[in-house]
Amino acid sequence: MINGCEKSELIDFNNIESEILKEMEMEQIPSIVACVVKDDKIVWEGTYGFQDAAYSKLATNQTIYTLMSISKLFIVVSVMQLWEEGLIDLDEDINQYLPFDVRNPNFPDKKITPFMLLTHRSGLAWPESTDGIPGFYDFFPHEDVPLIGDWLPEYILPGDEQYRTKVWKNFAPGEMELYSNIATSLMALIVEQISGMDYRDYCRENILIPLEMNSTAFKLEPLNEEFLATPFYDNNYPMQQYTYRHYPAGNLKTNLDDFSHFIIAFLNEGVYKGKRILKKSSVERMMEVQNQGTGMALIWSNHAGSMGHIGGGTGFSTLVEWQLDGNKGFFIFSNKYNGSVYQQGRIYELVRYQSTAY
Repeated sequence: MINGCEKSELIDFNNIESEILKEMEMEQIPSIVACVVKDDKIVWEGTYGFQDAAYSKLATNQTIYTLMSISKLFIVVSVMQLWEEGLIDLDEDINQYLPFDVRNPNFPDKKITPFMLLTHRSGLAWPESTDGIPGFYDFFPHEDVPLIGDWLPEYILPGDEQYRTKVWKNFAPGEMELYSNIATSLMALIVEQISGMDYRDYCRENILIPLEMNSTAFKLEPLNEEFLATPFYDNNYPMQQYTYRHYPAGNLKTNLDDFSHFIIAFLNEGVYKGKRILKKSSVERMMEVQNQGTGMALIWSNHAGSMGHIGGGTGFSTLVEWQLDGNKGFFIFSNKYNGSVYQQGRIYELVRYQSTAY
């Protein structure tokens, strides 16, 4: 049963490709790329539709999509690498790692820890439009985006120019889970402060290069623009490539081939082609569920026994799941925001079903 209906009434699982194309036409989705990985290799991939505004370039396994919030997985990998080196204590006050002091003004005596940032329990807002946080979701050309350390204090420190009281919620640190793009950006800033590197450079040197993710980057400069998927608005009007101030939380760009390496590393307990980016014990701690009600681990979340994350916003929808009991995983990228790639969506169900064949 899916969504209360028999499979045969909803989806023809004997014709995966035709069903995906039918859903894309119905929902006016420009392109979909999807992949199933088992053990240490790709066992199935599907590329559908067009990557560009002119609908002239077919999407391929080299087409580059923005990961949106799946980018947050790279934040927690960075943190766990520093944790392995003894450079960060997940239960320490984050002020030990920052050049300014951070407190929720409603609870000034309560420390905020890296663990709270990684489990979305810091008390920082998402933020959503109703929070009235000025310009947080503004688009920037990639070369003009402000550094994390330049913009973030203005938003979270009382009295600074962009500060609004609703950036902090009225519950104590550690008390309640609230997904937050500001909190995860703050965690990336801590990575910068500890490592002495720009967060984007840290990821390149310590994650992307070891995993041979050569067509993956936060910036456009190192990427081949011929392969960039054009993002589309909801009305299917094409838009320019963009980034935003909280880029660590959502603006990493990659393709199907590259991201399969990231999947493989975690199916193999932190190792890709003999290169270890994390210890097995770190991977296990990262995926240990901290909130049974929501399935939240350290950034990762548990959905029906699978670990992963979703991403979405203007121009892109993404999803990744690791099915650890079968040592396999799958992911889906699209260059238009749509619900079909998410849990219980039609394309999600098709790709997940395809993964059961392996």
